[in-house]
Amino acid sequence: MENKIQIVQQLYGEFAKGNIEGILNFLHDDVSWTESGFPEIPYAVKRNGKKEVMDFFIELNNTITFTQFVPRQFFNDGDFVIVKGFFAGKGKATGKTFETEWIQIWEVIDGKVKNYQAFIDTYKVVSAIE
Repeated sequence: MENKIQIVQQLYGEFAKGNIEGILNFLHDDVSWTESGFPEIPYAVKRNGKKEVMDFFIELNNTITFTQFVPRQFFNDGDFVIVKGFFAGKGKATGKTFETEWIQIWEVIDGKVKNYQAFIDTYKVVSAIE
């Protein structure tokens, strides 16, 4: 049986290395990817499929720079892994900094992510990028 928490931890490891292709390898082809904050946060729109998730990472990289990204607690309930964490960074266009806690929900089916949804303090991020 797959350890769903370990799969999500490996995905975070790829993110820490900046290996977007490595992240995409952990996703179902028809993955659903939702980031909170639309329309003020340009990368925060619902995405479907690996191509659109790649676009998410490109837009994320164009908008903010992370100074910290720390997954802190992992919970597993059936097909779902819920992660509570913290990140800090700055808006690339403004140089303004932010920090916020976050919750991310990963649905892992057959060893790959089928659905992803993130919840952050969007006010803090928007204040840094505008």
